[in-house]
Amino acid sequence: MKGRFIGLIAIFLFALTTVSCTKEGTDLNEFQISYGVIVGDNPDYKIRLDNGILLNITVNRIPQYDVTDGQRVLVDYTVIKDDKVYITAPTEQDIILNYIYDILAKDVLYSSNLDSPAKQDSIGHDYINLRDAWVGADYINIHFEVFRNNPYLKHLVNLVVDETRSTDEDIYMTFRHNAHGDARIYPSFGRVSFLIKDILDDIETGETVNFHIVWDGYNAGNQTETIVFTKK
Repeated sequence: MKGRFIGLIAIFLFALTTVSCTKEGTDLNEFQISYGVIVGDNPDYKIRLDNGILLNITVNRIPQYDVTDGQRVLVDYTVIKDDKVYITAPTEQDIILNYIYDILAKDVLYSSNLDSPAKQDSIGHDYINLRDAWVGADYINIHFEVFRNNPYLKHLVNLVVDETRSTDEDIYMTFRHNAHGDARIYPSFGRVSFLIKDILDDIETGETVNFHIVWDGYNAGNQTETIVFTKK
């Protein structure tokens, strides 16, 4: 009986050490979540992260997920470890693809194109809370919060470049929200990436530019966050 009990303990401990591992010996708990862009189409696509690393999908846990080339995504993945010694950071990684979250990607708008009250009203004057913002690859990524009621009513968000106020060193942008009349009942969180490639292409290597994002918050009124960006 004692020997059987010890044997059961050994089996239990072995199970604990293997339950979160794949047959390749990779611990699925060591996952990472990063922004990137789809390269290619189903089923043989790859993912280019904002830091430039190309993810090669060795194990796809969501083969039914349909993607398109250039799609903006937030990717949940686990790096498959190897025994290689890297002198510099790798440019590619073999991964287990755990999940993909589609990210809304939009072009920025320019104030000169919003030259009428009707156009201004179309992008809205509603409150919004900006929670986080940063430059990644060719995008400004924004995490935001809005209050809503109808889950089927889509809210509209845009980022408008203030061409009158902006200079070569300081670019002013307004984060706008149109709730389409939805009631402010409960908080809802969202993510959006605004393509700023044309703006970044005009910045010289080594040059620093300040992106000033202005928004009208629910409780604190007019607010500003500055992203200091240096072109590498």
